[in-house]
Amino acid sequence: MKSFAFVFSFAKGLKLRYTAAIVFIILAASFSFLNPLLIRFCIDTVLGGKAADMPFNLPVPSLSTIGFLRNNLWLAGLAIVVVSIFAHGFTYMRSRFSAQVAEEFARRLRNKLYDHIQKLPYAWHSKVQTGDIIQRCTSDVDTVRRFVALQFVQLGRSIFMVLLILPIMLTMNAKMTFYSTLVVPIVFVYAYVFFKQVRRRFKAQDEAEGYLTTTLEESISGIRIVKAFAREEFEINRFEKAALDYRNKCRGLVTLMAWYWASSDALCMLQIALVLIFGIRFTINGDITLGTLLAFSSYIGMLIWPVREMGRILTDMGRAQVSIGRLQEILDTPVESFDGIAHDNSHRIKGEIEFRELSFSYEGGSDILKDINLKIASGETIVILGATGSGKSTLTNLIPRLFDYSQGQILIDGIDLNSYDRQYLRKQIGIVLQEPFLYARSLQENIGIALQNVDVVKVQKAAAESALEETISEFEHGYETVIGERGITLSGGQRQRCAIARALVLNAPIIILDDALSAVDTETEETILNNLKRRKGRATTIIITHRLSSVTLADRIVVLEHGRIAQIGKHEDLINVPGVYQRIWSIQHKLEEEAG
Repeated sequence: MKSFAFVFSFAKGLKLRYTAAIVFIILAASFSFLNPLLIRFCIDTVLGGKAADMPFNLPVPSLSTIGFLRNNLWLAGLAIVVVSIFAHGFTYMRSRFSAQVAEEFARRLRNKLYDHIQKLPYAWHSKVQTGDIIQRCTSDVDTVRRFVALQFVQLGRSIFMVLLILPIMLTMNAKMTFYSTLVVPIVFVYAYVFFKQVRRRFKAQDEAEGYLTTTLEESISGIRIVKAFAREEFEINRFEKAALDYRNKCRGLVTLMAWYWASSDALCMLQIALVLIFGIRFTINGDITLGTLLAFSSYIGMLIWPVREMGRILTDMGRAQVSIGRLQEILDTPVESFDGIAHDNSHRIKGEIEFRELSFSYEGGSDILKDINLKIASGETIVILGATGSGKSTLTNLIPRLFDYSQGQILIDGIDLNSYDRQYLRKQIGIVLQEPFLYARSLQENIGIALQNVDVVKVQKAAAESALEETISEFEHGYETVIGERGITLSGGQRQRCAIARALVLNAPIIILDDALSAVDTETEETILNNLKRRKGRATTIIITHRLSSVTLADRIVVLEHGRIAQIGKHEDLINVPGVYQRIWSIQHKLEEEAG
């Protein structure tokens, strides 16, 4: 029932068309029932001269009408053709309406999924596999779409046909109806047992397909690393293992389905054989007419094959239920809250940041940050240093609420960070993450992606401040140069400078640069640092770095060690105090002297 509720939740405004599809399939089935009755009437009454035995107490045609038909048998043939045309016409209308509903359903489901995924917390994205999410949003959606388009309506058709054929057969001959339905309950139960078995295998197959997609996506995205370390053979073997596992699960499923179709076909053929054996015997004994035997032969096909098709319908239902369950997992995941303080876009925060007794740990882990107390004045520039894993990036990721803290406080302009609307807050922050991501679009679009409308002047100014303007001028198409996926056509330093420009173009009151200069050369770094000096005081700036060259910008330096603040102060003060900063300075100073 949950699966049906899921389908109906996306069918608002479509129910009328879907009801029309069901009505058309019922009409098509009803017309298909008429042909066996017409053939029976022609053989037994028109040609055989026997008294007409009409189903459901329908009026018996007069002798003159029967005589007219006997002299004009072509009318019977025409009637059969007309009935067939109507049956197939209604089938076409059913297919058209159900296809329209299914495509609109799939469009709504895809949009809902994408919208929901965009609003899910960054913590959720950091745990899931991209390939699995892609597989759910494509393959699983298509599985549900096919079920809505074909099998859902077909289920109603099968039920209707069984409910209508049985009364018709009973009105013709009750004993013959009994022998004609001996195997039907067995086929139905067999289809249900098969459905229970196949659902588990579908889930395993879907998960294997998701892992295969993830493996492919990772390998292609990291192709430069694969080639740089000559890992082609390893990746080929890894993909082959995933493909083999998927193939084996598919083969197991196909084998199970082959057993079902073969055995259910045998049962159906047995039922048809029983109809012919007992029907011929009853016809010879005079219990039924030849026309009745032919009608039963037609009706048993209409009865037994829909029941057998229940296996296919239940199979696709099982597949759809698995896909719906996987999609529901995404839709049931709570989205980020966007409630809180939000001003219009013209209102800027001042940029004062304060950490009070802040501690933070990722889900199920030990504390990454411990008792952080730090106040950053509006317009102040802070440089954060520390060893890998000391919590530098985690600390700055909390400011735009990529993760939510539960112990202590972070205040922006004296207001608790959790009181701000996330979208409003993030528009007040220009951030360069440790691993900058670029889209396969033009440089202008990548730099101006945070702007409501791309402003060429602002983009060019930001590019100049990030020492990217000269590089862009060397490209044939300049700012309109389309870079490869993830910026693969750019060097590491060019990607970082593009990310810095993207952060600066907002002219935000808070700027966060997370190891943003690690891939640029010394000369370019000096140019960017000089440009940032000229911006000093216009924005609260937090710089995470491993290079001490950036400390020249700092109003204060914060040194993190094992998630705690070990030292705070200016360069000239910390250099004379034994501790982490003095050790880092000594090591880097020695390396520079050796290199010189």
